[in-house]
Amino acid sequence: MANNRLDQIVSTIVDKVRQGVIEEGVTFEEYRAAIGYIMKISEAGELPLFIDVFLNTTVVSVINQNSHPNASPSDMEGPYFLDDAPFVKNGKIKTMDEYKDDEPMVVRGTVKDVDGNPLPGVVIDMWSSTPDGKYGGIHDNIPVDYYRGKVKTDENGQFEAESTVPVPYRIPDSGPVGAMLEMMGRHSWRPAHVHLKVRHPGYRELITQLYFEEDEYVHSDCCEGIVPAEFVYPRIVEDGKRVLEADLVIEPVAQQQAA
Repeated sequence: MANNRLDQIVSTIVDKVRQGVIEEGVTFEEYRAAIGYIMKISEAGELPLFIDVFLNTTVVSVINQNSHPNASPSDMEGPYFLDDAPFVKNGKIKTMDEYKDDEPMVVRGTVKDVDGNPLPGVVIDMWSSTPDGKYGGIHDNIPVDYYRGKVKTDENGQFEAESTVPVPYRIPDSGPVGAMLEMMGRHSWRPAHVHLKVRHPGYRELITQLYFEEDEYVHSDCCEGIVPAEFVYPRIVEDGKRVLEADLVIEPVAQQQAA
């Protein structure tokens, strides 16, 4: 019998599924219904969505368990990251003029190492939704440089960019994944959030999200999001702009591997 990493992972997962089937006394009819459902997911092209909804946060938990205790907690990347987003010009991410009542937002903070030293030259991808829950470069032919962009920390490890406050939105829920959530008595809403992806040579990539304290879905994310308490922000407004101030800590790759 094979004895390698892939065999170990697959065998362990299949064994856990088998245990669940036995513990719940799954009937043959329920088993056949599950196969039919999996086929529907595949035919609808929703397999990545299904896996993200039910398993993404589990992988994030593994990442956090193996991280340095001083490192910022990771969160889900989600399906809407685009690596080709340009650097932000003049500190302002492009937004669409058609939204007259959107609320201005400033995301700022500092990136440090696990010893508390500020890190200059760190690249941070920032992306969030439009005021109606869509993403630049993904939906409705919105250009890739709207509601997303890259910033770089200065000599003091600080960064800042302006955008507008995102909104809660539903994940695609008109197909079999949405039907499953509804049958389970769950909703399909994600809380409003700002994505950050932090990258610097020699350091482990940090992917996380910033949330809004008043959001009704912040503790009932349909994707069972991590929602680190330190990244849930009370309502603070400066000069008419909602402020999110994030202190981010990243760890050296070598230190992570040795942990």
